[in-house]
Amino acid sequence: MSHYYTCIFKITFIFPLLFMLGGCLGTKEIQSEVYITALGIDYSNDVYHLYFQAFGFTNVAGSDPGISSEPAPIVVGHGEGETIQGAIDDIEKNSVNPLYYGHIQTFFISKNILDGHLDEFFDFFSRDYYLRYNTLAYGFEDDDIKEIMNVHGLFYKPPILTFPYDPNEQLFFNSFISTSTVQDMIKRYYEPVGSIMVPSIQISEDYWMEDNTSKDILKISGAYFLSHQKFNGWIKEEELSGLDWFNKDFKNMKLSIKDKSVSMFIDTIDYHIEIVDNSIPKYILNLEIKASIRENPKNIGKETIENDIKNIILSQFQSTFNKGLEINSDVFNFSEKAYRFKPQSWTVDELNTITENSIKKFNINVFIKDEGAKK
Repeated sequence: MSHYYTCIFKITFIFPLLFMLGGCLGTKEIQSEVYITALGIDYSNDVYHLYFQAFGFTNVAGSDPGISSEPAPIVVGHGEGETIQGAIDDIEKNSVNPLYYGHIQTFFISKNILDGHLDEFFDFFSRDYYLRYNTLAYGFEDDDIKEIMNVHGLFYKPPILTFPYDPNEQLFFNSFISTSTVQDMIKRYYEPVGSIMVPSIQISEDYWMEDNTSKDILKISGAYFLSHQKFNGWIKEEELSGLDWFNKDFKNMKLSIKDKSVSMFIDTIDYHIEIVDNSIPKYILNLEIKASIRENPKNIGKETIENDIKNIILSQFQSTFNKGLEINSDVFNFSEKAYRFKPQSWTVDELNTITENSIKKFNINVFIKDEGAKK
């Protein structure tokens, strides 16, 4: 009798497990799907163009996605349609494997989308639950998006280990421009003040060689600016150096005084912006810099170096500020600070009135905490 009940217990226990295992029968094998890691989007001739960058399964979930003995294969798909969803449907109908969008880390957005079609892009983005708001966003114009998506990393690294996907290491010694996410764009797009900055990316072959030939890399070329849901224009990277000194993502930065052969690290940046009550808001900028000298072969005095740094900062700030005025952009988002802290003091039009007279005073304090080894 006990043997009979034992058999009944085993059957009763095992039978539900068969249903649990059966529930996995319809699950896709992980290697049977195409993993999309970046989307490029453009608009031309009244048609949306979507570009899908993908890797094979071993590049996404392999044990060592770093240095390889041969280039990692890159797959770029292209779909088009009268709507963004139509472009997605187009590529999905012509895909040999199911597409999976949960690994998308980067958007490449053309100037044509930034200039007049961001509403459609944000609408598409909000309806796709696979897409994450912390996805990085870059603009592009001159370079072919297919060429951008086919740039490998150094040492045959796959693109997913290059700058547009993981900029933190690349920006460790370069604070020139903050990275931008789709969330950053959306939260500023409908604001009545301030500007959206979208870093632009381009292909460069000027810095590296691989196997004795020029190596393409991707680099920041500048930034697009938008405000009040309108496209304002583009400023090249070297003209945006003034943003360095008001960068919330600052980590570390190198600075050179070329005519004196002085090289240094900027260790810390601390700034405070005061708002002055007036018919239109004006601003007092307070900036404190701490630096360490790395090289000073001519033994230039500390006070001289500190004054030179002040002049460099002031010159870079003025250049960037004026370039912003040329394209009608508050590139430093000073108006946003006034809007947040004293919204009752001015109308929206007054808040957005940024002129060459908006900066009442710029106080710069430089402290060199380490003079380095003298020659």
